[in-house]
Amino acid sequence: MMWFKALWLIDLLWAALIFILLKLYVSGYFGRFLDSANQRSLHRGEVLTAGGFLLFTPIVIYLVCQQLYVPALLVASLTLLGLFDDVRHLSARFRFLVQLVVVVVTLWHFGFDFSLWWLFLCLAFLWWLNLFNFMDGANGLVALHAMVTLIALLFLHTFPEGFRLMIALVVVSLFIYLYFNVKLNVLFMGDSGSLPLAFIIAFLSIMALKAGSLTVFQIVVMHAVLITDSTLTLAVRCYRRERLSEAHRNHLYQRLIGEYKPHLPVSSGYAAVTLLCCVLALAMAPLSLALQGLCLLMVYSVLAVVFIHYRHLNR
Repeated sequence: MMWFKALWLIDLLWAALIFILLKLYVSGYFGRFLDSANQRSLHRGEVLTAGGFLLFTPIVIYLVCQQLYVPALLVASLTLLGLFDDVRHLSARFRFLVQLVVVVVTLWHFGFDFSLWWLFLCLAFLWWLNLFNFMDGANGLVALHAMVTLIALLFLHTFPEGFRLMIALVVVSLFIYLYFNVKLNVLFMGDSGSLPLAFIIAFLSIMALKAGSLTVFQIVVMHAVLITDSTLTLAVRCYRRERLSEAHRNHLYQRLIGEYKPHLPVSSGYAAVTLLCCVLALAMAPLSLALQGLCLLMVYSVLAVVFIHYRHLNR
């Protein structure tokens, strides 16, 4: 009981800290990093970005204080990579190289030996970092997804106290961010937020996977909405022989917003489906791997049908 009382106090103080940092940034006290809308954007004109730097720098400091030096270094690396990309638009090759180093160090940290399993995790991890970034184009979409899945992870695995508190602090940070992003529509986290956020979700998932609390099938089901949208979009673009480096608005969430306009209903709808997927992942725990694989196939089949059904939107 004392731990929960302390947690509430820490969360309130953390919320106040994040609110003050974001408020000062929006007001121009820390400078302003603006990004111009392109063909991929669902916004017009210039938007205030790089808010993720103020969300995750405090998380890095917290991890250092908890003597969790490896995750602190990796989160800091991706936060800085995202910040420089928000400001300077780094080359895709350099971004991929840094991401690869981060992924390899993470797998080394968890003691995975080089093997086909290691290779699969490496490729899946890299794809996750990039697809999460691809999906960060609508107000609240990835933030809501992250909040749902991070809370679900607390039910699926017993994390050490330092990581449990980190999850709580990240969720609180995202909640405050949603006020500026969705309610006020004045701030976006940018790559400096989407990259470290994707990493934290993956890092915690691998921790649970390594401990045997989660299977790959459960993890993939939890993130089925984002994976389906991004993967099928990439497949369609490859089939049409479009340049993958070019900005586009072919994701399902982009077409839904282009057709129906409001961001929040679409983002909330994605989060609601993700919540159902997380509940299913929790229910899959006692099942055999064969039955878990069958559940995964059913989920992705349904989502693929939805994706295909709405392919004509905003054409």
